[in-house]
Amino acid sequence: MKKYTVIVAGISLAFFFFACKPDDPPQEEVLGEEYYSGGKNGTSFNATSLAYEQPSPAVTDMSAFKRGEKMFETNYITGSGIPYSGLGPVYIRSSCITCHPGYGRSKRVSTFNSDEYGNGYLIMIHTPDGAICSSFTGMLQTRAIAPYLPPVDESGIHITWHDFTDQYGNTYPDGTRYSLIYPTVTIDQDKILLPVPANYQVSIEGTLGIYGTGLLDAITDADLVAQRDLEAARGYCKGELGAMITEADGTSHPGRYTYGCTRGTLQNGPGSNALWNITNVTRPDRNTLYATQAWINKMGELGLDTNGFAGGFAQTELTMKDFDDFMVWHRGLAVPAARDLDNPVVQAGKTIFYSIGCTACHKPSWTTGTDKYMSGYSNQKIWPYSDMLKHDLGIKEPGLRKKCRTTPLWGRGLSYLCAGHTDKLHDLRARNYEEAILWHFGEAEQARDKFRNLTKSQREALIKFLEAI
Repeated sequence: MKKYTVIVAGISLAFFFFACKPDDPPQEEVLGEEYYSGGKNGTSFNATSLAYEQPSPAVTDMSAFKRGEKMFETNYITGSGIPYSGLGPVYIRSSCITCHPGYGRSKRVSTFNSDEYGNGYLIMIHTPDGAICSSFTGMLQTRAIAPYLPPVDESGIHITWHDFTDQYGNTYPDGTRYSLIYPTVTIDQDKILLPVPANYQVSIEGTLGIYGTGLLDAITDADLVAQRDLEAARGYCKGELGAMITEADGTSHPGRYTYGCTRGTLQNGPGSNALWNITNVTRPDRNTLYATQAWINKMGELGLDTNGFAGGFAQTELTMKDFDDFMVWHRGLAVPAARDLDNPVVQAGKTIFYSIGCTACHKPSWTTGTDKYMSGYSNQKIWPYSDMLKHDLGIKEPGLRKKCRTTPLWGRGLSYLCAGHTDKLHDLRARNYEEAILWHFGEAEQARDKFRNLTKSQREALIKFLEAI
């Protein structure tokens, strides 16, 4: 048995405001149903600091939901044979909630400290072409249980924030100034334990949001393909479908989760993986150590016991019952209902959102198919404001993700209340909605320019609408 434990950390999903050529505004008013962002069976009318933590009406087993919630909130520990043990021997975080403050997404920071609540940056060491360096796991491990050592000592990780000036001198046509920043990351060579190529690069990504992911899972593959085909036919803002992912049951699905659309279903999605790889707690369907052979070899060279590290463990630390309950919770988190949609300023912002082309990629609504895990999620009209496809925003220093999935906008207006910050985009460079929009270059340049040419009150109205949905 592996004599160490796990954490449940980076499960999530981020903000990504995307826009382009105008779409026609809706032909009829659907204000009433828009309040049900997650449909009648996936929406919670709770707008407090607990808004992201609510079970959806579709949850039928509250006991399983609460057990899954406990796994998300608990700090895993070392040892074996006691509840929530199994962390390590090498790991990323000791709990999920560390990276998901208030069940939201992580916050922007300048100093990498994996013990800091809300500091949920995940680090990737990769080559310029985007391939993860083989010495390291896809998400960099910076923690280990003594006497084992992590692949990188996180004291050597440096996040530097730079000012960015656009072609307009960061000034709106009406004279109003704005500010934009972006990060770069370096690692001191003497803090890297394993071999790296001479041209390696380092990127960071903030964790994504969790609520509503079960509903996104209920969108059919056929509808994702149809959306891709629709965008390809129109000739602008042509979204890219995630690569086909083969699941454990042998079925294949287009990627819809993570920034890069690298996970095809929630059952094999970010949360399902994070419960294992963030903390390295094993379970029957993931009975191997999340580590590279290079790290195992290095520990062996140091004279440490690596027995079984390269194979599977007969005795695991998490049962399939544990995992099933965790997934009831993961699927069952409701989407907060929209707010203030009848406010005249919000309505004006909605009209602008449609007219300048934001819905080209932030597709307002979907109707789910048949959901085999939560029957209540079947045939629901939901309002995530995402086409679930990848786009190139032409962002300066994008890091590993040259193209990112259009992140759902639902519930993001409650981020400060729930998570204590309003940071957005894949690396959290945008400190608010305005900056997120102003980072939309590339495919979204037309919409960005139209936003810049709005009056101050129009820009504020559009942001009020984003805060409301």
